[in-house]
Amino acid sequence: MRLAHVLSLMLVVALNSACVTKTINSDGTVQNNVIDKNKLSDTYVDLAIEYQKHSAPQVALDRVNLAITTLPSNARAYMIRGMIYQQLDKPSNAEADFKQALSLKDGYSEAYVNYAVFLCDQKRYSDANENFALALNNPLYFTPEIGYYSRGNCYYKQKDLTAANADYLRSLTFRNIPQDSYIALAKLHFDQNNIQLANFYITKFSGSQTPQTMWLHIRILQGMIDDNANISHRHEFISYRDTIGKVLVSNYGNSTEAQQYLLKYGASNSSLQNSSSTKSNSNQLASWQTNQPIIVKNSVATGHAKNAAQGVLSESSGRRYILVADGDTAYSLSNKYAISLKSLETINNLSVNRLKVGMKLYLDPK
Repeated sequence: MRLAHVLSLMLVVALNSACVTKTINSDGTVQNNVIDKNKLSDTYVDLAIEYQKHSAPQVALDRVNLAITTLPSNARAYMIRGMIYQQLDKPSNAEADFKQALSLKDGYSEAYVNYAVFLCDQKRYSDANENFALALNNPLYFTPEIGYYSRGNCYYKQKDLTAANADYLRSLTFRNIPQDSYIALAKLHFDQNNIQLANFYITKFSGSQTPQTMWLHIRILQGMIDDNANISHRHEFISYRDTIGKVLVSNYGNSTEAQQYLLKYGASNSSLQNSSSTKSNSNQLASWQTNQPIIVKNSVATGHAKNAAQGVLSESSGRRYILVADGDTAYSLSNKYAISLKSLETINNLSVNRLKVGMKLYLDPK
């Protein structure tokens, strides 16, 4: 009797974790097909994410609804549906789903961050900051760099530029650096008229170019052109500015950013219309991103050393170096400046724990 009871419980558990469908074969026999509910639900969620990325939120909503119908305990599905509702401008539905996701899974840092982003968009900054903290204080949070970048955006909206700058910089200390952090830092420093630093960060960006990133880069380059300290590189900056402008107009001619470029710099740069020219200029843009001169004044770098925001400096010999800021470690600097930890230690003959604020670290061997 007890064994039968145990088997009954096992059957209930099995039925709850899997879907069973039946197929009638050509010989009349019936075949049971077991479908894992967890995998099926997660597949629907993955499809919803792809549709959301491709600006099809209603289709995404249909798919994530299937995920929840298949497995009502899928916390990730509720989080994604909350994000879709946010995109569809249905804040009440979005908040209900974020809360449901958090109730289904303890310590769900990813959901805390996405809920915080939603709250920040609603200008509920205190609630947003609280949820960011719940995520970032969790030592098991798998992608804290995303959390710091997202909280930086929220601080930026609150006009707390010091806190935003600190969080963006913190996001750069992790192995998987969010490329958007470089854009955010470039914009933040451009807004504060720190053109040298804005140029430094925009040149570190290696993500996909959008009309917004290209227009920001053009404006930063114009700032570099207007700075008399860069007079020896003025022609190069003008050439790079116009190269980006041509790619912008060619690929995104109907965008607001392309129209702003044409309005400011004239239609003479809009002649790039055929595909071969587009490819040529795109290749030139990629080359410039790698090779354009990065100029950072010593005074600017020193002034921002405390916030670890200084750029790469050069000696008269051309040998590059950086200045250690408060909170820097050899590991974080190796990630930030794309140099292996071993090379950084060997070039500077240092041990990991002997860094001092203001210390000069070379990026190139003698």
